[in-house]
Amino acid sequence: MARINTYQQDQNLSKSDKFLGSDSSGSTRNFSIESVSDFFKETNSAGIIAQFVWQYKNQTPTSGQLQPVFSSGVTFANLTSLKVSKYTKSESSNSIENILTSVVGKDIILVETSDKDNYGIFNVVDITVINDSGGNPTDNYTISISYQNKGNGSFVLDKHYAFAVFGGGADKASELVFTSSSFATSGGSLLSETINGSSMPYVVFNHNLGKKPSISVEQEGSPGQVALMPVKYINNSTVRVYFTGTTSGKIYAN
Repeated sequence: MARINTYQQDQNLSKSDKFLGSDSSGSTRNFSIESVSDFFKETNSAGIIAQFVWQYKNQTPTSGQLQPVFSSGVTFANLTSLKVSKYTKSESSNSIENILTSVVGKDIILVETSDKDNYGIFNVVDITVINDSGGNPTDNYTISISYQNKGNGSFVLDKHYAFAVFGGGADKASELVFTSSSFATSGGSLLSETINGSSMPYVVFNHNLGKKPSISVEQEGSPGQVALMPVKYINNSTVRVYFTGTTSGKIYAN
């Protein structure tokens, strides 16, 4: 066999091209570029920060596995939560439980590693440990998520899925155009609450930002004049905005 440096370099790589090397037992093996690429994608061996990879199994997860929970069907749009192991693919000793719980309130992207167009964007609502029948914590967690109306496709059994924080450091904002008919009612009657001694009607704003944002209001007739109104945060996606009477304008969440 000639010296390796005497062989011509291939200028047109393809996924089916092969390397010659040794496996962990020392046996000589061929490794295709495609198989090496799949290994990096399915195990996150490149070490991408805050990205986790699990394999979809329709069972209680063991190390490296996830089990999706759907409202119906198996589409990304109908995904409501994930049951995941605290050990990602090809890991059995390095737990991600501490960093995993830090993504609550953040947007994440969940994408099939072998088909990047099979994905969904979600907001992480909560992450809780799963206890066994005796009340003792297991190695699995439930990730409760809210679909952000961005995604495509369905889950495929045995495929690998990458879970990563989405959107970087960009802040999120939302706005609502409201009118007098936007105010909360019950049985045709206007609902109100007592705020600082005054009865005030309110508008319910479902901003879906996954946080408690700053709220400001621009009322009709006062363009460019933004006011801070009393608010009540119902959760990280919904807020009530209170007014002295029914009116119209825009509510901004930032």
